[in-house]
Order: sequence, then C-alpha cells, then structure tokens
Amino acid sequence: MNEQFRYIKSDFYKLWHSPFVMLHFGFSICGVGMVMIYVLFSKSNEINKLAAFFQLLAVAFPFAIGIVCQIAAEQEARAGNFQNILTLPNRAKSIISKLSILLFFGLLSAILCTALFGVFFSLTGSTLAISLEIIILIPTVIWGSNISIYIFQYLIALRFGGNFCIAVGVAGSLLSALLQTGLGTGIWFIIPYGLGIRFSEFALKKALSLAVHIDLEIKIGIIFCITATSVIMGVIIFWFSKYDGNRISD
Repeated sequence: MNEQFRYIKSDFYKLWHSPFVMLHFGFSICGVGMVMIYVLFSKSNEINKLAAFFQLLAVAFPFAIGIVCQIAAEQEARAGNFQNILTLPNRAKSIISKLSILLFFGLLSAILCTALFGVFFSLTGSTLAISLEIIILIPTVIWGSNISIYIFQYLIALRFGGNFCIAVGVAGSLLSALLQTGLGTGIWFIIPYGLGIRFSEFALKKALSLAVHIDLEIKIGIIFCITATSVIMGVIIFWFSKYDGNRISD
C-alpha cells in the first residue's frame, strides 16, 4: 500500500505541472456557462432544464476523457519515451496509479460542475431545490459508468497517440448522444458509451422520486458496466506488462 501511494504521489506531482489539473476546472466552468445560457433563455420547465444539464455532462464526458488521457500519456512520452514508467519495478502499480489520478480528477470535476450549476441555477429564481444527493449522486453515477472508457482511452493514448485518442473521445460523445435517442433502444445497455447518459436519467428520476422500480435494461446495464470495467482493467494491466513504449503513430 505504501508503495502504491508513492506511485500515486509521484504521478500527481508530474501532472500538477501540466495543463491537466487546470483543464478539469476549465471544463467545469465552461460546461456550466454553456448550460446556464440554455437555462436563461429556454422556456422548458425546471426539471427538463436540470435533465438537460446532466445529459450534456454525460455526453461531454467521453470527449473530456480523450483530452485528459492524451495529456497524461503525452507527459510520459515526452519524459524519455515512457522510460520513466517502463523501468519501474511494478508496472501494474504504475498503470493503476495513472488511472487513479485520472479517475480522481474526473470525479472531482464532475461534482464541482454540478455544484456550480446548482448555485447558479438557484440564482435564476428556480423553485426546484437541488439537493446534496443530486449534486453528489448523479455525477458519481456518470463518472462510475465511464470508468471503463477512461481505461480504454488511456490504452488508446499509449498505443496510438494523443490525436487518435481525442478522435475516439469525439466519436464517443457523438455515440453517447445518439444512444439517448430511439437509436439506442434495446442496445444502449451493452454499449459503454450509452451507459452514462441513461444511468444519469434514471438516477435523476430516483432523486426526484419520479421513478420507483429499476427496470430490466438498467439492471443489465449495471451488470454490463461492472463486467466491462473489470475486463478492460485486466486487459490494460496485462498489456502494459508487455508494452515496450512503441506507438502505431510513431
């Protein structure tokens, strides 16, 4: 445990001096600003405005993941072509450390974004109370359903380079938006990019007491999410143990 903490501490210091941290805060502020423009001018009811915020957050997540994974991978690429992590005695702990930093700041950014939105939303004269449950639960649900995407896109960034990783993130956000429509009916729960937006919709209904039962698709989605996350985690640990630092884009 002490060794793992040292790995995380080292990675934190390295990423602290890159755009990585500020980018997370920037995403939160810009995201809230965009949604508040919609809130101020939209004639929709307050619940629909709140739902729109979480839909935008869920759709933006894959794109944001692509950018931050690119930054984390490029930071190591510039530091001796990954030699700083490839020469470490325990590669599994090294990759877990990187992913822990990515996931921690992703969750922090999502909760911060929601909290900021809650503050500004209340200033518009809204009578809909945004509870602490909504501020913490729903962004955590979106974040949790994107853990497998974090792992997958970081692997993509290491193997294929940052530009391809960002392109995958853009495609993932577009796919996430499409899976919210009728095109996702019957299949969204077995596609990682469809989980966040659908889970957030259900979580909001539960928080507002608009939903009582968990339907079959949500149950299947939860099982798939846990399974996919476990499998991709095993894949990246095994793959990274054999990784030599070369990239397809090199």
